[in-house]
Amino acid sequence: MLNHIIIISQFTLLESRRNRLLLLALLVVVAGFFLVGFVGQLTLTDHHKTQVALLAVYLRLSAVLLVSLFVVSSSIRERQDKLLEIVLALPIHRSSYFLGKLAGFILISGIISLLFGSALVFYAQPQMVVIWCLSLWLELILVAAMSLLMLFSFNQMPAALAAVVVIYSASRLMTTFYLMAKTPIIEHTSVAEKFIDGFIAMLTWLLPDLSQFTRTQWLLDNHAHWHLLLPLSLQTGIYLGLLSMVALFDFYRKNF
Repeated sequence: MLNHIIIISQFTLLESRRNRLLLLALLVVVAGFFLVGFVGQLTLTDHHKTQVALLAVYLRLSAVLLVSLFVVSSSIRERQDKLLEIVLALPIHRSSYFLGKLAGFILISGIISLLFGSALVFYAQPQMVVIWCLSLWLELILVAAMSLLMLFSFNQMPAALAAVVVIYSASRLMTTFYLMAKTPIIEHTSVAEKFIDGFIAMLTWLLPDLSQFTRTQWLLDNHAHWHLLLPLSLQTGIYLGLLSMVALFDFYRKNF
């Protein structure tokens, strides 16, 4: 089983090379440098912090978009080319195929995180960049697992990508929504308002708190410490296990 996982993950890495994914990531980095240079000429004060903040947000969102697009598009292509049916016809467990694909996507996420993090070395302290880069990798791991789950659930690229965008955005903003619902300016008294408050509170327990991942403030204040990665790693491990179990359950019940 381990050999099958390793071989499938190697084929996933080979597919990313054939699809010029790293070249696309490099072009994204170059475009980010041009964008930051242009914005730096427009700002009158704190132009360095503005450049760092803009580049960090741009790279994080671009990394999430690249990983989710690659995960969904490569899986859809395997189904359309009947490669998935050929693999499943071999004496290979479905769990081996899934874990192999997931391992390949995790490695690709690490490469993209390293490439994007290296672009920030010119603007921020190296230690802060390393912490930011590792946090981005953990975030991309969750995005990759989430993209696989949404693909197995919806079977269509537009629906899967839309679901990933919605869940990712909700995970990023859920803490803000929860604080707004917890301390409203006007007290919520109606049934509908209380229902919405309860629904938001429930989502905070179900969704990962991605607002704690890859924070731009680390690069601006230079106050990030290594111990911040421990709760992020624990959260990533828990949600990665949950997403994988749900995806495997959906994968095993499908007929291809």
